[in-house]
Amino acid sequence: MNREVSTHAEAEEFVTKGGVAIYWRPGCPFCQRLNDGLGEIGDRALWVNIWEDADAEAYVKSVNNGNAVVPTVRTSDEAFVASAISAPKSVAALIESSIK
Repeated sequence: MNREVSTHAEAEEFVTKGGVAIYWRPGCPFCQRLNDGLGEIGDRALWVNIWEDADAEAYVKSVNNGNAVVPTVRTSDEAFVASAISAPKSVAALIESSIK
């Protein structure tokens, strides 16, 4: 994945300001599909690798019944797993609406 990787702490601050954070891990086909489907708009989200940030993994588990399920998308209002084929379109809309 060719995105700049952020930390969970950075994501916490970013979403409180209205941004979108995407928690992912290498080798995840759903993460890759989301990444590819978002194209350039995906650069406006923060991407957090749960294998490189223990706090990020703990957060993802906390919102997914103890499971490290990715991609998990987080906004100031919600967190959800974005593994559906339609996920890139809905996540892109969230990112678009977060851009001020």
